[in-house]
Amino acid sequence: MTRPDAGPWAGNGQRTIPTLGVEEEFLLLDSESLQPTGDGGAASRIRRSQEEGEVQLELAPAQIETSSSVCHELEELHRKLAYLRTDLAAAAGQRGRRLAAIAAPPTGQAGPPPVTDTPRYRRMYDNYGVLVEDQGVCACHVHVGTLDLESALLVSNHLRPWLPALLLVTTNSPFFRSADTGYASWRTVLWSRLPTACPPPHFTSVEHYRTLVDTLVDSGMVLDLGMLYWYVRPSERLPTLEMRVADTAATAEEAVLLAGLVRALVITALDDIAGGRPVAPVDDQMLQAACWRAAREGLEGVGFDVFTRRVLPAWDLLDGLVRHVHPALEESGDLDRVASLLRELRERGSATSRQREVFRRHHDIGEVLEHVLTETMRGTTAQARSADE
Repeated sequence: MTRPDAGPWAGNGQRTIPTLGVEEEFLLLDSESLQPTGDGGAASRIRRSQEEGEVQLELAPAQIETSSSVCHELEELHRKLAYLRTDLAAAAGQRGRRLAAIAAPPTGQAGPPPVTDTPRYRRMYDNYGVLVEDQGVCACHVHVGTLDLESALLVSNHLRPWLPALLLVTTNSPFFRSADTGYASWRTVLWSRLPTACPPPHFTSVEHYRTLVDTLVDSGMVLDLGMLYWYVRPSERLPTLEMRVADTAATAEEAVLLAGLVRALVITALDDIAGGRPVAPVDDQMLQAACWRAAREGLEGVGFDVFTRRVLPAWDLLDGLVRHVHPALEESGDLDRVASLLRELRERGSATSRQREVFRRHHDIGEVLEHVLTETMRGTTAQARSADE
């Protein structure tokens, strides 16, 4: 593929900073037992605002998802995410439910029944069977746009090597079935059993992409374009590139940090494409294994650098990403905010490490869940108030 004549870096000489949007998936827990429990009524009671975003049901009955509206600045995104978390938590509370920003249900399956009762989700259960029963897992998706398909595929090629570092930012699922899995992101392991839940291929052309997608759908290996679960992909609904590698963020601030880094990567990739700088070749198996290592170890462990093929501290991977996108963070005006959020993450530790510390002190998964529920609403009150003003 060659440099496209569309998108933010089009040939008119003007540079437009890409917009942002974030989807956050949550679990609904029973207020008394703290067990995952289905309740579509919480979504129906939300104050839907085109200005802030919207809420929809997800695969498992105990899952629910918010989608922010389009944002231009990280502060704007933070206000909208805080507003949506606050509003959804209030609606859930009216029905005896609590909102949990955690990427896998710590006490077990997010059912029964195994799927939300819609035709598409019933088809998924019929096709994939018991694999679906453990899929009450929650991710954070970052959309960056506007990008046409060719631009999105080119940028995807440039972002592939950075997927392990991005996964490290929000690792948030160490517990499953009331036990520590030993993984920082057990969600990644559960999700990766589905056919396309993995890093995307390196695309050589739009035709290559369309041929692959058509084959996957026509063969029945995926039901539709929505089941292209690649860790980064062109959105099937929007003119955006969608980053899907991350656990749902424990706090709204960490979702903002992830979004800022993803946008900076997109800007950097667009610059590299415009300048004719080729993407670094990365072996598919090596990249998949590096993502597994990130899910296993998290920020407090070691990672694998696909560029140098060296094992190194996980924070070194993330620091390398930040150095790579530093000029883009400056250009977008996001550098100070991202640097501040990174300092806080380094001081507090990852969501996974914070949960493990609670369990170490109390040896009680219920205390871990109470900690998660507190983290879910951390810092949202003032932000949500400013969104209302």
